[in-house]
Amino acid sequence: MFGNRIYSKVLYLFFICLVAKFFFFDFLWCLQTTFVSCSRIETYLDAVLVTLVLLLPLVCFRAVKTTLAIFVLVDLLLVTNLMYFRTYFTAIPLSSYMLAGNLKDFTASVCDASRWMDLFFPLSTLFAGFVWWKYGRNESAEVPGSRFPLRYFLLILVTGLLSFGLIEMKRGYKAAFESLQNANMHTCGTPMYTVFGSLYYDYLREQVVYTPEIEKHINTWLADKPAWKPLPVKIEVRDNCILILAESLESWVLEKTVEGNEITPYLNKLLKDSTTLYAPYVLTQVKGGRSIDAQLLFDTGLLPIANGAYSTKFPSSYYPSVVKAFKEKYPGARAYGMTVDKRIVWNQNIVAPMFGYDQLLDKQSFILDERVGPHKKLGDVSFFRQCADKIEDGVVWNKDGHTFLQCVTYSGHNPFILPKELKNIFFSAEIPQRMNDYMTMANYTDRAIGLFIERLKQSGILNNTMVVVTGDHEGLADARSMLCDTKAGKGLVSDQQFTPLIIINSPVGMRYEKVMGQVDIYPTLLSLLGLDNYAWKGLGRSILDPDKKAFAIDPNYKVVGDAGDVSDEELRFAKDAWTVSDMIIRCDYLGRMNEGSSSVNQK
Repeated sequence: MFGNRIYSKVLYLFFICLVAKFFFFDFLWCLQTTFVSCSRIETYLDAVLVTLVLLLPLVCFRAVKTTLAIFVLVDLLLVTNLMYFRTYFTAIPLSSYMLAGNLKDFTASVCDASRWMDLFFPLSTLFAGFVWWKYGRNESAEVPGSRFPLRYFLLILVTGLLSFGLIEMKRGYKAAFESLQNANMHTCGTPMYTVFGSLYYDYLREQVVYTPEIEKHINTWLADKPAWKPLPVKIEVRDNCILILAESLESWVLEKTVEGNEITPYLNKLLKDSTTLYAPYVLTQVKGGRSIDAQLLFDTGLLPIANGAYSTKFPSSYYPSVVKAFKEKYPGARAYGMTVDKRIVWNQNIVAPMFGYDQLLDKQSFILDERVGPHKKLGDVSFFRQCADKIEDGVVWNKDGHTFLQCVTYSGHNPFILPKELKNIFFSAEIPQRMNDYMTMANYTDRAIGLFIERLKQSGILNNTMVVVTGDHEGLADARSMLCDTKAGKGLVSDQQFTPLIIINSPVGMRYEKVMGQVDIYPTLLSLLGLDNYAWKGLGRSILDPDKKAFAIDPNYKVVGDAGDVSDEELRFAKDAWTVSDMIIRCDYLGRMNEGSSSVNQK
């Protein structure tokens, strides 16, 4: 305990220390995006309000140790959210706190997102604790003035009423937060309303109830979607399909030579083949689920939910898929998924069968004979070699019918650590280390895919199989702008989050040089596989549709591509697809529709 004079000084010190944490958090957050939130009074008002509330144990009970414990928890919350934001550009969703156990597989990526400036948070707590230990802990106790707690509560009340008033002027908290969901303000919610406010918004999102208004909104959007256009000429579709999701593979490394090193020589060779379809400008549209969001986009033609990962929040919703369409056309067809991760990561063990896969082969199905990355997971070369073995042995191949196979790689995961003995190319010290590591890893993945394709050729399987290679999402995250400004990266590293779409042995060979979204891959696959009769066409448009416009909407509602001939109404409609998809998944709209009819009708 300590006297009133020391008590007041410690309280002021702790208040300044805690409010400084929130203000510095806002600064680091805005440093990655925009400082627009710094011009909003909510940013300062809510930080002060939360600070006042968190200091109540100190004010009411002089509980310094409890307050310091609160400081430590706040530090953890703020730092982890900053690290998460540097990759995903959003705060950690409420549901993701229950998935903390998954982080052990991504520790290196998490650590890679830390910055030396983050030390301010634990150091400020240590400073406050040291000052109290040095000057206040041995002071004799005195009875505090009865007016001080009363004034303190009055201050909280006034601050709270001001904050509440600003929120009510915007028709409630949910509406206030959602008013920021546009291209310029989408990252401002957390600094304006604090991390706690973001968590509360996530909670409110979880309380969505399926209503006639929601059903009407979805029905209207789907009814207004342009009609499906089958290919004008008949194509020779393939009997089988292999979909490869290459971890963090971006387009800019393809067809590039740096310091005499061709980064992706095998894929470059495939791009010259007349039966290859290549689209280099596929805009990343994943959100909080990252790789599992990519599977949602490619397999179902749906966009990710607004917050969190659909695979953990709504794994049992009904999902039409390209796999189900494939099986509908070919009764008796089999579908397999293969990953080097554990099946529990992102709830893949539940999602895979919901998408129509008959079997998921995970980490335990492969021999760990080539270790890559900080957690020494199975490298891409060995992974694809073992995939080829399983195909040739009939473990994951329906030799008497049709097969759909999905392979998800891991080696390209941030921070792109590749053992020296596995490297085939080397760069000078003039290349920034992150760029060096990324290109080296891309070369390794290219070699792995090349060896796999050659095995398929030798076995004759490629003759009647379409192989789709695409990146699950971008990989450079917040390092992109820095690399684009370097001498080595300028003009080489793309300033946009583009992944490639490469379809080998495609019934339609072409080079699509326009911007498309990841959500457009699903309808494109339906077209190429001759699955036009499947009811669910997804939310995107096939790039084989001549009327498709050359733009896409990123997760932050930014328009990317050539939208010069796109009307405001078309842009509004495209942006609304994100809201519609969120409601479809969250309310299990497709499941409800499927229960009422034999199929999900969509033109």
